[in-house]
Amino acid sequence: MTSTALTWLRTDLPEEGRPRALPQESLPLLRLDRLEPSVSLPPRLLRKMGRTFSSLELSRYPDSGSKDLRKNIGKYFHVDPDHILLGKGSDEILEVLFLAISGPLLLVDPSFAMYKNLAHLTGRSVHTVSLEKNLSLNVGQLLEAIRRHSPALVVLTHPNNPTGEGLPPEEIARIAGASPGGVLIDEAYAPFARSTSLELLGRFPNLMVLRSFSKLGLAAIRLGWLAASPGILSRLDLARLPYNVDSLLQSAGALLCREALPRLESRARQTAARRERLFAALGQIPGLRPFPSEANFLLFRTESMSASRVESGLRARGIAIRDMSPDHPLLRDCLRVSIGNKNEIRVFLEALSSIMKGSP
Repeated sequence: MTSTALTWLRTDLPEEGRPRALPQESLPLLRLDRLEPSVSLPPRLLRKMGRTFSSLELSRYPDSGSKDLRKNIGKYFHVDPDHILLGKGSDEILEVLFLAISGPLLLVDPSFAMYKNLAHLTGRSVHTVSLEKNLSLNVGQLLEAIRRHSPALVVLTHPNNPTGEGLPPEEIARIAGASPGGVLIDEAYAPFARSTSLELLGRFPNLMVLRSFSKLGLAAIRLGWLAASPGILSRLDLARLPYNVDSLLQSAGALLCREALPRLESRARQTAARRERLFAALGQIPGLRPFPSEANFLLFRTESMSASRVESGLRARGIAIRDMSPDHPLLRDCLRVSIGNKNEIRVFLEALSSIMKGSP
């Protein structure tokens, strides 16, 4: 096929927000760049999942309303099942939401790159509020932007990616109360944070909370859910494709809610404890400035050498972390590292300390 045969395809499709691939010939041994917690499910549970799958009638369409899965998610997280919308990962729910709204978005910048990507693809206009130089969100500036632009949807991440900053519930309440449109709180990293916005849903009918199973260690199953008022969900359901959550995913999700989530959330709390220890350790290395985080990663700035040099030095030692410098000017010389297990953190710190001391 010649290039002229592709003129009917758009040439402005954004690459921002897509995963970066490392060269196959130099894949590192230690992946601390993907925000994937390393967890294993008990063999007993895996066998039970296999038996569940084998009993499904694959010739039949799945339950379009995913009633059993919504019931299990609602029971575990104390949310009315009728207030839950499901999708194949939180990205699908974001796409449905952006298609359904009728006006501009208000985003924090920098934040999750997929928001701008999906806004572009769905034809939504975007206003942004820049983070401060210390990478914190100025809520006063955000409230002023809401007053000035009257956005159809405010999108916030708690905790924010890539900074890790969390939003206290009282600040989210201020934002929801001041917004003429909807307010989405993306809580992909909530299992590692100190608070959640779920308890605010009853107070603010314009508030929505987005959750994902991915950061708990179940990224492969691609399951996300949105909690919101029935009025919002009835509109979003019109933009959702039918049968978007297949029978395999519904049965796996329901089983995991019943038998795996307590174990996975306990591990998330352990990850948060290791994060605080890693934060303290990074602060002891000359030339580094770590930023406080409530997620399963830490962002830190290299002040005595370039982030690209540090990233390359780690990769040469078989360790991958992410250089965030290309993503935004405020992230210059910033690196993001996932919170690994104790041994992975030890190996990472030893290598990083050596590099910061100038060792080849």
